[in-house]
Amino acid sequence: MSQSLFNFKTYRLQDWLSVYRLLAVPALLYTLLNRHERIFLALLAISLATDGIDGLLARRQRQKSRRGAKLDTYGDLLTVPFMLASLLIFRPDFLAEQAVLLSILVGLYFLELGASMLRYGKPSSFHTYLDKISFILLGIFYFSFFLFGFIGWYFYFAMAVAILAELEELALVLRLPRWRSNVKGLYWVLQERRLQ
Repeated sequence: MSQSLFNFKTYRLQDWLSVYRLLAVPALLYTLLNRHERIFLALLAISLATDGIDGLLARRQRQKSRRGAKLDTYGDLLTVPFMLASLLIFRPDFLAEQAVLLSILVGLYFLELGASMLRYGKPSSFHTYLDKISFILLGIFYFSFFLFGFIGWYFYFAMAVAILAELEELALVLRLPRWRSNVKGLYWVLQERRLQ
C-alpha cells in the first residue's frame, strides 16, 4: 500500500486529524490577525487536541506510518508558531518579560530543524516521549495563562522540560545517520546501539 502524502484513499482517521490541522492554518491566521482572541484560542485548542488524538489512535490501533509521522510533523510546524505569535499579539508584556528564555527554546527548535534539514533533507519526525511530555506541559501552561494568568513555577518547569526535549532531538539528529520517525528517545537509541 502506498504511503504517499497525496494518496487520500488510504488515509486513516488519524491522518485526517493531522490534515485538519493543516487546513485550520488559514482560520488561525485570520482570527489571530483580526485579534479575535476567544475564537483563535478555541481553534488552537481543537488543533492541539487533534494532535494528541491522532498519535493515540495510531498507537492504539498499531497503525503508525511514515506518512502519518510526516503529516503530524507538518501539522506541528504550521500550528506551533501560532502559539508564539499569539503571545506577541495578545500578551506582548509577557513575551518581553520572558524573551531570553523563549529565545533559547525557539533558537534550539530552529537549530534542530536546520540540522535535520541538512542531515536528512527534511524535518525530523522523532516524536520522542520527552517531546510529547513537553508539548503537553507547554500546552497546559499556554491555556492556563490565558484563562488564569501567569503561574511562574509551572512556566519555568515546562520550559526546562521543553529545552531538554529540544536538546534530545538535536542529539538524535547528530546521532542517527538516517531519517527515522517515532523514536522513543535518546536512551532507547543508545540501547539499540549496545545490542548491535
